[in-house]
Amino acid sequence: MPGNDARILDCARRLGVEPSSISTIILTHSDIDHSGSVAKLKELTNAKVAIHEADAPRLSGEKKLKEVKGALGLILNVMGVFIRFSPVKPDVLLKDSDKIDGVTIIHTPGHSEGSVSVYVPGEALLVGDALRTTKSGSLRLPPMTLDLERAKVSICKISDLSYDCLLPGHGPPIKPDASLKVKQFVDNNFHES
Repeated sequence: MPGNDARILDCARRLGVEPSSISTIILTHSDIDHSGSVAKLKELTNAKVAIHEADAPRLSGEKKLKEVKGALGLILNVMGVFIRFSPVKPDVLLKDSDKIDGVTIIHTPGHSEGSVSVYVPGEALLVGDALRTTKSGSLRLPPMTLDLERAKVSICKISDLSYDCLLPGHGPPIKPDASLKVKQFVDNNFHES
């Protein structure tokens, strides 16, 4: 969300990463809770901002951010009076299978048109909002998904990859054997018996 830039940079420092050494900020999608602080982070780090080409117009302000309907949409609209999103023109437009700074971009549309997952082969998969985890470590589909059928196809796609750790945008990480757990989730929820 906007206003979290100092917190994010403090976290980076605790992980041994100096803000001046951050060269690229990869956004998994343009929702405000994932991109709200990127304008300030770009300013503070001089890093390039990368996002999938389908979500770039929302990040740059050419299109509105994703609209949420129902009670949650009403709450977000009220919050929007107090929280301002600063648009950012991305420096790098991502596509499926792009390699950037040693990671592979996997286009995982559904939650948004340009949702991506960031893959470190054999090690980790950062899925943004392609999947969520519960406090108990169970997987689930994220709310506010634009296209549920495309989201399911994307989850099937990432279930074919190999990674030990799954890092969702919301919920605790899954480790070890994360790719096996995603395969089981797909088998239990998307395949007809």
